[in-house]
Amino acid sequence: MKIILSLALLGLTAGAFAKPQICTFEYVKEGSTLGWTAFKTPKKVGVGAKFTDFTITSKSAKSVDELFSAASFAVNSQSIDSGDKARDVKIFQFFFKSMLKGKDITGKVLKHTSGKADVEMTMNGTTKVVSMTSKFDEASSKVTLKGSLDVLEFGMKDNLAALTKACFEKHEGVTWPNVDLELVAVIKQICK
Repeated sequence: MKIILSLALLGLTAGAFAKPQICTFEYVKEGSTLGWTAFKTPKKVGVGAKFTDFTITSKSAKSVDELFSAASFAVNSQSIDSGDKARDVKIFQFFFKSMLKGKDITGKVLKHTSGKADVEMTMNGTTKVVSMTSKFDEASSKVTLKGSLDVLEFGMKDNLAALTKACFEKHEGVTWPNVDLELVAVIKQICK
């Protein structure tokens, strides 16, 4: 009985001095998506699409907020997938192709706190801060950032007019300047 009690006490004492687990978070490209919704017609009908070629660069961090607070990104605007190849070609040809300083959309996260992210985005040679909501779902290990931008603020009035003209019939002469964005980023938690 004394031996069992001694072993139990020894186990409790050893547990009291065990090193606490340290966890870090990392961004995972596989399974992450970057989607957007643009709007057409006077009724403001949404057209969903995604970019299939984008990179997010971030360092391993002690929290999700820290992980994204130092993140930067680059998006190839030619990598459009709306589920309609002819539409994808038109969107790139008439909207993105004539952007100043190349076809990439770039930026970085200036600040990420629970529930909010301020993202500095550069498109068409213009840089603006876009405010986004942020939600971390621990069960699925995903962070979802949502926001909206106005392409006119990025100097894309002529681009929008060219797209509206090219798609005049289907858009009923109206292409809205507002675009909703949604990034779903897969996160890996590593505990040691």
